[in-house]
Amino acid sequence: MTIGVIGCGWLGLPLAECLVSMGYTVLGSTTHKDKLSALLEKGIDPVLFKLDPMPTGEHFNRLFQADLLVINIPPGRKRNPPGFYEEQIKYLKYQLQGSKVKKVIFISSTSYYPNTNDLVDTNTPYNLEQGSSEAVVQGEHQITQINQDLAILRCGGLMGGDRIPGKWFSGKPTKGANTPVNYVHRDDVIKVTSNFIVDWPVTQEKHLFNLVSAEHPTRKDVHERMAVKYGFSPPIWDEEATTPSKIVDSDFKEINLKSPLAF
Repeated sequence: MTIGVIGCGWLGLPLAECLVSMGYTVLGSTTHKDKLSALLEKGIDPVLFKLDPMPTGEHFNRLFQADLLVINIPPGRKRNPPGFYEEQIKYLKYQLQGSKVKKVIFISSTSYYPNTNDLVDTNTPYNLEQGSSEAVVQGEHQITQINQDLAILRCGGLMGGDRIPGKWFSGKPTKGANTPVNYVHRDDVIKVTSNFIVDWPVTQEKHLFNLVSAEHPTRKDVHERMAVKYGFSPPIWDEEATTPSKIVDSDFKEINLKSPLAF
């Protein structure tokens, strides 16, 4: 089977490497020409591809000749307005029409959910007035219109590698010490995604999962544990002990995803 990975960055590159090690033929996209050789060295067939928001690049139609496509494009909320991400996914939707791709895995985010200050699951509707990410909601709306079998993985806050919870806030004032967290380790995302490829559900439908650790300690618990472990100053907590939040119900409790306290 040939697998295409759109977005070989912090998450997509190690995922593509894992799939190569499993014996798949893997095409991986990058937006930077100078990274093509690095992908090739790792056994990944490199493709120059960028959504700006219209598709540009070189010979990128090869991605849509794959049997299965993993779409891993973060919204980039700080750089672009929400509508930009919607247009990016819309153009991918158009590329998928009439393509040879049979199955799609879409890496999404638990920021789809509103801050209910309570438990949310895949039946919880979005609410933009309560903090749901407009870009994520619009992106999912576009991708669910494809004809291929689709799995959407709504990931919690992605951590692992050089992404250490609390490090960015080292020595800085911040809020929400008692706010519960929804994290997932990069290794677990790769494990779940690769297992899903091997053992895709028989039913032909749209699958939706929350990919997040089943443990939800507080921000203070996690950030101060990481400060001790990695040797940086902990955040300075202000008087606002909690901030608007939610607890995302994990759909992968049975496979023991890493605890945020063990990153």
